[in-house]
Amino acid sequence: MIAGAPHAGPDSFPGEPGIGPGLPPPFAPEHPEIRWLFELNRFGIRPGLARIEALLADLDYPERSLRTLVVAGTNGKGSTTLLLASLLQAAGYRVGCFTSPHLLQVQERLTLGGVPCAPERFVATARRLRPLVEKHQASWFEALTALALEVGRAEQLDWLCCETGLGGRLDATNALPAAATLLTTVSLDHCQILGATRAEIAAEKLGLLKPQVPLFCGVEADLRPQVFAAAVRAGSPCHFLDELVRWREGAEGLDLVTRRRVIPGLPRLATPVLQRNLALAVLCLEELAAEGVLRLPPDPAAAAAATFLPGRFQRVLVRPDWILDTAHNGEALTASLAAFLARPVEGRRFVLYGSVSDKEVAARDVAGLRACDGVLATPIALPRSRNSDELKTLLRSWDLPAQQARIAADAGEALRELARMLQPADAVLVTGSCFLVAEVLHRLGFRNLEETRTPRPAAERLAPHPPGCDGAAEGAER
Repeated sequence: MIAGAPHAGPDSFPGEPGIGPGLPPPFAPEHPEIRWLFELNRFGIRPGLARIEALLADLDYPERSLRTLVVAGTNGKGSTTLLLASLLQAAGYRVGCFTSPHLLQVQERLTLGGVPCAPERFVATARRLRPLVEKHQASWFEALTALALEVGRAEQLDWLCCETGLGGRLDATNALPAAATLLTTVSLDHCQILGATRAEIAAEKLGLLKPQVPLFCGVEADLRPQVFAAAVRAGSPCHFLDELVRWREGAEGLDLVTRRRVIPGLPRLATPVLQRNLALAVLCLEELAAEGVLRLPPDPAAAAAATFLPGRFQRVLVRPDWILDTAHNGEALTASLAAFLARPVEGRRFVLYGSVSDKEVAARDVAGLRACDGVLATPIALPRSRNSDELKTLLRSWDLPAQQARIAADAGEALRELARMLQPADAVLVTGSCFLVAEVLHRLGFRNLEETRTPRPAAERLAPHPPGCDGAAEGAER
């Protein structure tokens, strides 16, 4: 048992479901030289700081040459990290961004100036790190964290914005000397590792707190006393989002009112959750600017509007609209469905759902499905996906009308069925797992995220036969 772990359990837990050298595209490594890196995932998640600290010491502490911001939370930490990086870049800084998981290519996890690390750079750095990774028996995520820091040092970045992998207290990112910590939300997820209650999970995430390092926090009111007490014990100045900012209608978009000023014309992002994450990022940077730690961008609204948030309620096809959202737990699915139902649609609404087997989603979390015109559930092309029988059991537990919900044999069949039945005025929400989003993107013919920045006409990807629906693995080799 790892010292200090919150509750009884094994020394390691299953790794990321979508990482493995023997998996089909887009989950397999694209380059044979990083196959060894993907193989690390078979050892699973092993909480603890000893390995990453020893690895960074042997690399001569690359983290010490970087200023970092660390973002934790059950949901929203990836988009918040991307927004922070975009705002800092617009302020004129050299910025890197380290997030997880990836969708189509592993180098998406590390962006430099908003662009994914070049594959050649990623592979070369991994090759150089391999002896030390093996020496310290570092995990998949620990190796990637070290890689991001090595590249960041070589690039002489001013800032590296980092998303935690899991929890916080025993996460590899806790080895970084952060200038600030951000905590988005706390809800039930990864309970076998982090704890059975929201309070236990919050305690793990609050393990990131450090003396004199401010915390910017968006948790719900019931957890704020716990957060405040932990911050006092750690000596970390604590800033609660809901006490310090509010939105109001402005002349050009939304104005964010803080205790220091009004920031006008911020964009209306795709969902209220993303809007909230933007507010948390702006609050953090504004307070750090007031302390003289950094400077704000001259036009925060333009920087926020230009931020690319792949897989976050992202429209990738039009006529009909296809919206992809990586929501994968109850809280996130509730918010995603609410946004989907609030979005004006002239035709019908359909949901394509898939999930991995360890994600528990209750009927109350997906109550919005009843307002949709159809639900199509599909296994994902991963061993840890819910299979057809498990999806049937899940749909029954949601008590959806039999005529409303169906099961497809795989994502290819699901896309073909939707392609046959959809009309241009309809809309589809693809959700339930980041891995379903990744597989759907791949089967639609996308090979990197840059190709998804501008929505494509659905007819190009879906008619007469959806590209990639048959022979997805072969398509990746062409």
